[in-house]
Amino acid sequence: MKRNIVLAAALAAIVPAYSMAQADTSTAATAAARPSALVAALAMRIDDYYVDPAVTRIYRAALDKALDEGAFDGMAGDALAAKLKSVLQAAHPDLHLSVYAPGTGMFGKEDEDGQPDLPANALEAAGWIAPGIAYVRPFAFFDRESDVERLQKFMDEHSNARALIIDLRHHHGGELREMDIIFSDLFGAPTDLLTMTTRPVAWDRFERKAPTQWLSVIARDSTMVKEMHRAVPRAGGARMANVPVYVLTSRGTASAGEHLALAMKVSGRATLIGDTTRGAGHYGDAVELADGYSMFIPYGDTVDPKSGKGWEGDGVAPDIAVPAREALDYVLEKLGAPKASTPYPAI
Repeated sequence: MKRNIVLAAALAAIVPAYSMAQADTSTAATAAARPSALVAALAMRIDDYYVDPAVTRIYRAALDKALDEGAFDGMAGDALAAKLKSVLQAAHPDLHLSVYAPGTGMFGKEDEDGQPDLPANALEAAGWIAPGIAYVRPFAFFDRESDVERLQKFMDEHSNARALIIDLRHHHGGELREMDIIFSDLFGAPTDLLTMTTRPVAWDRFERKAPTQWLSVIARDSTMVKEMHRAVPRAGGARMANVPVYVLTSRGTASAGEHLALAMKVSGRATLIGDTTRGAGHYGDAVELADGYSMFIPYGDTVDPKSGKGWEGDGVAPDIAVPAREALDYVLEKLGAPKASTPYPAI
């Protein structure tokens, strides 16, 4: 989305490697990291941007204590970044909060231009899984033109489906743009979905943008900027407004995948089937620190405007709980179609 809500922790273990923008920092590793300078920079970024100001004091105290105890002495590179992250996570868990060594980012190693090695096609599978049943399985929403075009083509070519299955069991996050394409064919009228609340200083730096029909500011004060994410029918009308939709989820469904799942659930537009999702609800971006290190700083939270509840730490619960591996076959059987011929990997 214009939000960067890829689940960094999950992707670090999966991509040779919930922000498409990389930190503006050098990829040349410093020969000897300076823990005190790095901790100071890390604490400053957290103070400035972290989504919950009350938690910033917890993080700062944990970092200062670890520094005083010599926890970072003699460390550099990936080891130092991992140690800093572990100290922060032990103080207060946040699945998006992470620290990266020089030459790396949320997707792992980067090239000389600071670019990560991303999958060429974010749609792992898309097509007819059975007669009249459309199926799409995105790995992430990277907001790349090629991925947007593929997704739009899928929606165009399957607008006559009798049912749509959106498989998010392997979805690790991303941006809003691809969601808006999906929503434009599924909602027959403009529909408020979720509210996104950002620290003002972070919104001014990372998120300030002219309002659109899909996302606009609805409130602002000294503590937050609140935006509403909406579904807007495509020009000419939503072609699948009355088509039943099934969203498959797992413990691997994270970040923007959870955003999509919750939006579909609270709007009543889809039935969620599978396991409770990961629980990575804070969106943010990558920022530079010191000595070539960077971090992913979570600065916003997304919630259901009716209940005021999001999914940070808890995940999004399915409407029908079944083991994630069995979710697709469950839906196919419900629709009177044969089981999937190829077992789904990595659940």
